[in-house]
Amino acid sequence: MSESMAFLRLFESDSRMNKYQKLFKQLIYVLLEENIEYVIVGTVAYSEYAPSRATTNINFMVSESDCYKLESVLKEYEIDFIWNAYQQLIIAVKDESDETKKYPLELSFQSAHKGLTLSQPIPKEIFSVADVPVASPEILVALWCLAASNGHSKSYYDAQMMIKLKLADVDRCIAVIESLHETNANKVLRSILTGNAMYVDTINMDEALMMPSELIQTHEEIELAKAHRYNAAQERRRQLYKGIQQAK
Repeated sequence: MSESMAFLRLFESDSRMNKYQKLFKQLIYVLLEENIEYVIVGTVAYSEYAPSRATTNINFMVSESDCYKLESVLKEYEIDFIWNAYQQLIIAVKDESDETKKYPLELSFQSAHKGLTLSQPIPKEIFSVADVPVASPEILVALWCLAASNGHSKSYYDAQMMIKLKLADVDRCIAVIESLHETNANKVLRSILTGNAMYVDTINMDEALMMPSELIQTHEEIELAKAHRYNAAQERRRQLYKGIQQAK
């Protein structure tokens, strides 16, 4: 089991994890049977290369044509799914427990950006399934730079960390990003390579792409900030629940 999967178990009961693992294995079988090419991206992929972090979502990337094929195949196999506002196909583990509301376990699919190929994935073992194709660090950096250029600031830190830890080859990152036509992903990568740090939630592409900072955050500092935000959110939930109970 990968470290990211071990971290995920900290959040979940055995029964829910068993359902999640079974669903994951079923989907891998379906993808193989139907010759749908895919790679794992997102936090799970990040955790295969960089220090692991917890997640409740395994994110797949498929080609645009296979994404529509996948929809038909899931209906054929009677696997429930929805499309969310970000044009991701979501398959969730369903039960009536409180854990479901706090930490929904999901498998999500997104289509690859035009020009981005799924070639040369790195086989990893996930949920005891061998040779699951995981996107290379260079593909991940390209995806995160693309996301950051669209205003998703968190993705900037992920790409920055891959570069800072020397887990991704810069020349290959540049080559992948050059294949992404009509994007500003190259500007984001250039910002990382020139030592600028982005600390705003949105990016104005008409101005200086990234705001300079005297402090380039380390991985530990970034993860500490995330932990602080998570703990603060949990405390707000506890206070809200306490207020509801008192009102009854």
